[in-house]
Amino acid sequence: MDKQAAGNLAKGWVMAHRDMPGLLGAYISGSYLSAPAGVGWPESSDVDVVLVFQAGLCPPKLGKLREQGLLLEITCLGEEELQDLGHVLSTHYLAFALQAGEILYDPQGRLARLHKEVAGQYGQRRWVEARCGGFYGRMERGAQGDIPEGMSLAQAVNGWAFTTGITCFPILLAALENCTVRKRYAAARQVLEAYGMGGFYPRLLSLLVPKPLGAHRLEGHMEELEQTFSLACGTAGPSADYPFRQDITPGGKAVAIGGSWELLATAYPEDAVFWMLATFARCHIILDMDAPALGKGREPALWAFLRDLGIHSREDFRPRLRALQGFLPALREAAGEVASRREAGSWKK
Repeated sequence: MDKQAAGNLAKGWVMAHRDMPGLLGAYISGSYLSAPAGVGWPESSDVDVVLVFQAGLCPPKLGKLREQGLLLEITCLGEEELQDLGHVLSTHYLAFALQAGEILYDPQGRLARLHKEVAGQYGQRRWVEARCGGFYGRMERGAQGDIPEGMSLAQAVNGWAFTTGITCFPILLAALENCTVRKRYAAARQVLEAYGMGGFYPRLLSLLVPKPLGAHRLEGHMEELEQTFSLACGTAGPSADYPFRQDITPGGKAVAIGGSWELLATAYPEDAVFWMLATFARCHIILDMDAPALGKGREPALWAFLRDLGIHSREDFRPRLRALQGFLPALREAAGEVASRREAGSWKK
């Protein structure tokens, strides 16, 4: 199917469920908004649908589900999150989606009115800087925090990878691009190249991947990751309450595993490392909950991957996060330069 067909299926699902108690509206978020029209919709991508509910009636996140072959990611949001325009414009995941205005259901016209307000101010420098500022704060807190003694290896990997991966987002925000999760490094690289700043990307990537590994070496780690993924898919138990449990299932394999293979097949295989780490960590968190012995047996594969990334012991996470803290001034300067060049029109599409 193409992008339009995917959007139509998402709308059809919403309309079929519009009688949910308190549902006020729905819109599309995520990578769908940046995808070009008229091309095939990749199996490795889901369509993010946000359901907006009356205050007090918002259910938990519904997660991933299939609709006629299309993978949907359903998130629920209380209307109070959208009542303050400044909050919306300062919050990247709200602002980007609402300025795009891919509205699926809006019986009272509230989302259409909000879209008009957000789109009119989205690119203003003060709001760009406010959105970037939220991420700078998260990186500073993450870089200064300690890794608790009792934290599992998987949790430590998850914290390091996601804190480090935030470095991509100010670059994307400065260019008014979406803060995509899986493809964040590829997207940041493309923005920097478009703005004549491609030389900054190796510095950004080196915080996660200190030296080039090449596709062949990473493919070996991917094969190990697939084995760990298969084991995690087959467990049951306390992980049922883990927020990302649905991502580590046969139905989520196209995104979790296929998405990494897709990135590895490009001329920039190291762009896949973040998503590989995220998936490795999620699988091990699940195994730690449901089948600790299986998880322990798969840890050597995770450690082999970490060693290729310069992590030889748990003690190595701390200096890597400290390096991130030292990188922040350069990141602020680079994001500011992207914003300035965008405003001046000195970039190439």
